[in-house]
Amino acid sequence: MQSAQTGNDIRIERLIEWLRDAHAMEAQAETMLTKQASRIEHYPELKARIEQHIDETQNQARLIESCLQRYDKSYSGLKDLGGKMMAMGQAMGGMMVNDEIVKGAQMGYVFE
Repeated sequence: MQSAQTGNDIRIERLIEWLRDAHAMEAQAETMLTKQASRIEHYPELKARIEQHIDETQNQARLIESCLQRYDKSYSGLKDLGGKMMAMGQAMGGMMVNDEIVKGAQMGYVFE
């Protein structure tokens, strides 16, 4: 009986780590999309869709947080910070190209 409990504990800890990773990915996506939307001037429909995606991403993060709360856990601020820093690097890289809209769409597609 003890080993079954240990196995269950291990599965729960893996789930919690996965949820924390998922939350960090949502934080990364939100930062990346927010930076991209702030620079779009000539594509209002695309900007509106990205802003809608930001709302969806924020909702996903809230859902993940509620899953973590069921186990009396929270997201990892350190993992979220790492994801946000990666997104800032991606956003800065996107600013350096002439076809930022195309590159941004490609990055978004790959990220999803």
